[in-house]
Amino acid sequence: MTEKKPETTVDRVYQGVYEAISKRSLRPGMKLGEASLAELFNVSRTSVRAALKQLEADGLVTTEPNKGASVSLPSNEEIRSLFETRRLIEIGIVTELCRRKDTAAMQELREHLLLEEEAHAAGDHPRLIHLLGEFHIKLARSLNNPVLLDWFQKLISRASLYIAALDDDSHEACRDNEHLRLIEYIEAGDQSAAIELTCTHLNGIEKAILDVAAKMKTGYHPLKHLIGV
Repeated sequence: MTEKKPETTVDRVYQGVYEAISKRSLRPGMKLGEASLAELFNVSRTSVRAALKQLEADGLVTTEPNKGASVSLPSNEEIRSLFETRRLIEIGIVTELCRRKDTAAMQELREHLLLEEEAHAAGDHPRLIHLLGEFHIKLARSLNNPVLLDWFQKLISRASLYIAALDDDSHEACRDNEHLRLIEYIEAGDQSAAIELTCTHLNGIEKAILDVAAKMKTGYHPLKHLIGV
């Protein structure tokens, strides 16, 4: 068993800010003051600065001269590029899975769908977003390709965060049991149907994010939710 590395102060700040964005405690446009974060996490400003650099590299934080760091509101170009990359990779993933017909992997994915249903029924929005992204990671993990999985997890992580940060609780990324239908196509070895559904599925998520982002960029204020409008 691989020994887990101890969490550093930089990791702790990174994870704390990441989770706050995913849970929408921090929203696009909100300022991230170094001094405040250092006090909150009881770490040095050097650790905070390093964590913010990592978050910026991951596209989650924007730093401007004389203004400091704030939670990013991704541009349309960033969103489109992210989903174009996902489509290219996921088409390859489902094509290979159709060829392999891995029964055990598909059974694990079916069990994962039960968790998605539970989160949806409980109205646990953050957990549902996480599970919807995890479904796609499990697809990639089924190929037993660690290089692919490492790259793909970063894509899913950023996409899930965009969904969590920009969504308005009317999330419909998985309409018409799309995850279940994808499993069925893979089990049947139907590559054409699996590819078509993958593209439709990702196009729908991309459009939903772009639509909400467009609304947010018109008269948006990061604290607007406090007055209920």
